[in-house]
Amino acid sequence: MYTRFRTHSNNCKWHTAVIRLIWMAVSIIAITGIQAAQCSTYHPLEPANTSSPRATLRSFMDAVNEGLDLELQTMLAYLASGRLYADENENLQRDRIDRIISRALETLDLTGLPAGLREPLAVEHLILMSEVLSRLELPDFNSVPDAREMKNAELTRWTIPDTRIEIKLVEDGDRQGEYLFSARTVADLGDFFARVEKLPYQDGAIKKLVEEMQPYSKWDSLYAIYREASSGLEIVPDRWMLQMPEPLRFEILRVSLWKWMILILYVLVLVSLALLIRHSCQRLKPGSRWNDFATALAIVLFSSLAIPLYTNLHISGYVLYITGIASVATFYLAAAWATILGPEVIAEEIIRYQNLHSKAIDSQLIRLGTRLIGLLIAIALLIEGADKLGLPAYSVVAGFGIGGLAIALGARETFANLLGSIVIMLEKPFRSGHWIKVGDAEGTVECVGFRSTRIRTFEDSLLSIPNSLIAGSVIDNLGLRERRRQRFNLRLSFDTDREELEKFVNGVNDLIMRHPLTDKDLVYVNLHTLGESAYDVLISFHLRVSDYATELAEREAILMSTMTLAQELDIEFAYPT
Repeated sequence: MYTRFRTHSNNCKWHTAVIRLIWMAVSIIAITGIQAAQCSTYHPLEPANTSSPRATLRSFMDAVNEGLDLELQTMLAYLASGRLYADENENLQRDRIDRIISRALETLDLTGLPAGLREPLAVEHLILMSEVLSRLELPDFNSVPDAREMKNAELTRWTIPDTRIEIKLVEDGDRQGEYLFSARTVADLGDFFARVEKLPYQDGAIKKLVEEMQPYSKWDSLYAIYREASSGLEIVPDRWMLQMPEPLRFEILRVSLWKWMILILYVLVLVSLALLIRHSCQRLKPGSRWNDFATALAIVLFSSLAIPLYTNLHISGYVLYITGIASVATFYLAAAWATILGPEVIAEEIIRYQNLHSKAIDSQLIRLGTRLIGLLIAIALLIEGADKLGLPAYSVVAGFGIGGLAIALGARETFANLLGSIVIMLEKPFRSGHWIKVGDAEGTVECVGFRSTRIRTFEDSLLSIPNSLIAGSVIDNLGLRERRRQRFNLRLSFDTDREELEKFVNGVNDLIMRHPLTDKDLVYVNLHTLGESAYDVLISFHLRVSDYATELAEREAILMSTMTLAQELDIEFAYPT
């Protein structure tokens, strides 16, 4: 008996051990299967299914519910931990929540929102859509048409019963063929939410989230939680925002007082730094355009930070729309201003570095080229800014084209002068300081401008000749002569005999040949004609001088030497008869 009992006991123990091993194996397999199933349902890069109204509605609701459930678990774990900041695991969970919620965003047609505000407005409209749908009694998913039913019925849109919320087929663009909550529906979400705001929540993730968060805050809706919270501001712990004093939670235009304080501080810092930069540039480079250029760059820099600030602070409603539009407009206007001022600053630095004369044609050409480049970039920035603000880019381009045509027709003379200045600057027929003749005008070039060229006449008057006229005229540039011709006749009395006349001609030829500034190959001193009352002696030579004043001085010296020679030979000049 004892042996049998002992054997039976041993057999029981053996069976029990086998059963435990089998149970453990089954448990491990079950747990592994569950984990595998959970992992299989989460794909970070999986897009939303928008193949039909049924798929779109289900994708939106599933993503919102999954994301909010995970957000509630993460938030409750953080609040129970007593820590100020989220740990690494909670940050990873937040990243996963963002990816899940992004799938819900893919079901919204956001093309009706201004491109420059699309990021903050998209999140707000997602919250509003979640609020509206969570307060309505939605139809069963099986009653929502799928892709085959929509195709058979030849329909391109489906509306949730008893609402104006429609899911519409996208017929063009990058998302052609997808069913999305229409742009009109997205634009009207603020009005929809105002109508259902007082209705109770249907059972779901939003209702659970709001109820679970009641002990930690007084927020009574998901939209209120979104408006009061913030993201990306890791300096301020979430726990502090939950425990924000009630006076700082007071809302003005649905924006909390503490957020208004941050916005006002941001504007004050922006203005102060811009003024500081401008003042510093005025001290470093007084009288230059560097101060305006630096101010424009400062405005571009700080206005570019405005939209991320609004996004992280969860600014919403009309305040987000108005301040966002103002920030985007300020950014592109300041950028256009900077691209107009920048080339001017660069041009002046190039001119200074190359030691060019400020009014020289090369300097004017550098200024003109940089200004044209800056103007083209500024126009492109304004068109891009108009597109970011929601204005149709093609209409803006067409407006520029029509406006440009009207301006061209009304300002043909101005454009003709501008083209003339470009021709002058490229061909360089003269430069500042040259003595030129243009038609009846003669004088020294003082400045070549974009509309006209200014010439100082020998009467000290200032002529402004349109560049279009100069470009189409014959230009005699006396300032580019390497040699200046001198030609005159000397009338000698008939009392002069031949020997004296030959000595005089040879003597004048010698003194011209000895002169250091004459061209020795082109000297002509000859008895030219026997006039009615005198001998006409032709004197022709060239002076190698660079300016009119030197020419007059050297010509005078040669004439004085000629007079001295005539006195030495006792030759008299004939009086006119």
